[in-house]
Amino acid sequence: MNLTFTLDFEDWLEFTLDTHQRVPSMRRMKNFSHYAIGIVYFAFGLILIVTQDELVFGVSFSFLSFAWLLLFPKYHKRRTIKYLQKLLKEGGDAILAEHTIAYDEKGLDISRAGVSSFVEWASFQEFIVKEHRVYLKLGPLNGLIVPLTVTGAADFVRACQTHITHHENITT
Repeated sequence: MNLTFTLDFEDWLEFTLDTHQRVPSMRRMKNFSHYAIGIVYFAFGLILIVTQDELVFGVSFSFLSFAWLLLFPKYHKRRTIKYLQKLLKEGGDAILAEHTIAYDEKGLDISRAGVSSFVEWASFQEFIVKEHRVYLKLGPLNGLIVPLTVTGAADFVRACQTHITHHENITT
């Protein structure tokens, strides 16, 4: 069986954001940036109010703290988009090239941008089905992205569920 598709930037972005949530060290770093900075702003504002009697600056830092806590997810996504766009400009556009996947009982023969490789089913650590795409994770930070809009994607998902022991269905 064969699949042929071209990834778009949204596929790559969603895979990267999903990775940020699944890899424990990346999730800790993101949560630290989200909550620790907000807490520091709030504590600094509280210190200004209590010790220096600076109500205006104290309230301003407290407001900044709450704004940070509310807006950080959008900031993080925007920062990730800019980083991925930078990678594309520096020659990383091969990831968005046309992909051809031939699969059988042994594994997947993947061709992209003139490079071909064979990956056995047992090499995949995780199989994740999202609403619009499928991720076949080879490791915590790398994997294969397959859009579900591709002709034959349903058969491919069934084959993956048969051959990959750890799979997860997520409809978000």
